[in-house]
Amino acid sequence: MREIPVQKFLLILIGVLVCVSSRVAIGAELKSDGKPNFVVILADDQGWNALSTRMDPDVIGSGSTYYQTPHLDGLAAQGMRFSQAYAPAPTCSPTRHAIQFGRSPASLKIFGADSIRDCDARNDESLAHVLKSIDPDYVCAHFGKWHIGKSPESLGYDVSDGATGNGTGNSKDRSDPKLIFDLSERGNRFIEEQVKAGRRFYLQISHYANHLKYQARAETIAKYETKHADKATAYQNSPLWAAMNENMDAGIGMVLDRIDELGIADNTYIIYTADNGYEAKTDFKKTVAERGFYKAFPQRSHKYHVSEGGIRVPFIVRGPGIPADTHSTAAVVGTDIFATVMDLAGGANRVPKRVEGASLVAHLQSGGRDTINRKDPFLVFKFSKPRPPHDAAIVQGEYKLIKDFDTDEIFLFNLKEDIGERNNLSSEKPELAKGLYREMTAYFKRFGWDESQISSADRKPRRRQK
Repeated sequence: MREIPVQKFLLILIGVLVCVSSRVAIGAELKSDGKPNFVVILADDQGWNALSTRMDPDVIGSGSTYYQTPHLDGLAAQGMRFSQAYAPAPTCSPTRHAIQFGRSPASLKIFGADSIRDCDARNDESLAHVLKSIDPDYVCAHFGKWHIGKSPESLGYDVSDGATGNGTGNSKDRSDPKLIFDLSERGNRFIEEQVKAGRRFYLQISHYANHLKYQARAETIAKYETKHADKATAYQNSPLWAAMNENMDAGIGMVLDRIDELGIADNTYIIYTADNGYEAKTDFKKTVAERGFYKAFPQRSHKYHVSEGGIRVPFIVRGPGIPADTHSTAAVVGTDIFATVMDLAGGANRVPKRVEGASLVAHLQSGGRDTINRKDPFLVFKFSKPRPPHDAAIVQGEYKLIKDFDTDEIFLFNLKEDIGERNNLSSEKPELAKGLYREMTAYFKRFGWDESQISSADRKPRRRQK
């Protein structure tokens, strides 16, 4: 082996020590006052069991044996995963509004993509504005799909891609499906710039994957057509979708790796979730009782519905003070991101009064032992547009009630025993059903909505299920 001259070796050693010491100095500067960085990663149309790690270690169907997501598996192993996590809505735009304001879509008067201009929220109550009111040194960026009725700039983002929508993500570059790798590279450049300048930051990367139009790298598709073909199931069997999902995981891995390389992992919280369940149109006009099982099996149905397949999603949080490889069965929702970020930034008392999301900090840092304190002891979901389906649901404890406004039927499910929503308990537990229905309708009335506002012309005549 060729020997390195002593002088050259010393120069190399000094260079390494300078590099390491500069990283340590930056890290010390960023965390000297205890205020961390935040990276929120939002997937599009990704169901609860789309990761190759189980959201619930004890439930086989809560993870996929077909889809491969090694980087998100690693994230889950380093933090806490939630097995009963929900998107605020079964469609994307209401969820995106809810995350930015920490409020349910019903309170924001956002029920679908066609009502985004009617958002009932003040710009200065947005996540980025409130975070910067806690500490003006925070730099906020949003890359990727926006699909919100207000511009990123008006909601306090210093850097953004603007008012983007689904079509923006249809990439013409076959090596960069759904702009996955472009988003990750630009996110990394933003992080590097802030670390170099010694600034704390909030970064949200909202992926266009896995929304239609489906795109993936050819070599990844081929892997699922050959090497992984025998792992396909009756419900998860599309090489194209699987490849797109894996490509997104690889893009997320780029960001996770850069955070580690920059030495800021011990002062950066990463939150990963999705805007709603899997995309499909199969059940679009079917009643609650008629809905089937698709990618989300053992959960019922998909996007557009308040059935579990439409609203239950992955949710992972990693960061300082959170025990590694922990699992929580507590019900959480995307609106909780707002209060959690503010609490971690030292501004729990600065959260606007209208925010409904709960801080998860104590729960996270206790490994799931501490309870999550909410303004309401339940979560409420609704899908209602000028066409069917018209659904609403309330989740409290292990029970879930759904009202199908097109049939006037009430469904009560025990999610702990019946995640597939097969066994309607409303006749067995009528008082419980009535109580949950009262709470749900009273909640909606707070914000000026009730089911009488669905006109008879909008309702589809349907036979009641026996």
